[in-house]
Amino acid sequence: MTITLKEVCEFQEAFDKSVSIGSRPFYYKIGEDNIQELEHLIVCMLGELGEFSNIVKKVVRGDFSIDTVKGELDEELVDVFIYLIKIANQFDVDLESGFLNKLEKNKLRFGGLS
Repeated sequence: MTITLKEVCEFQEAFDKSVSIGSRPFYYKIGEDNIQELEHLIVCMLGELGEFSNIVKKVVRGDFSIDTVKGELDEELVDVFIYLIKIANQFDVDLESGFLNKLEKNKLRFGGLS
């Protein structure tokens, strides 16, 4: 199954809107009046990135081979991606068009693809 980034964002938003833990929903539109929700999502995303980094640290120091922890690394990186999507959805950032715009700026700045 092939899906676009926009569809990935839509799937995540639909899931988040359908879930709550107790009285706390998974989805809040973020604005001036609830900026702490953005802070919470950032902390969550960085926590997942920290877990990814900790596994890499252990591979570098020789505790594990990359092959034995590849699945764990994949899962942690996907968790980071999910939080990034949640932030984009709830903070009204269009990742797909934003990425394409930034890619064009980077082409001008660094060269690369024509």
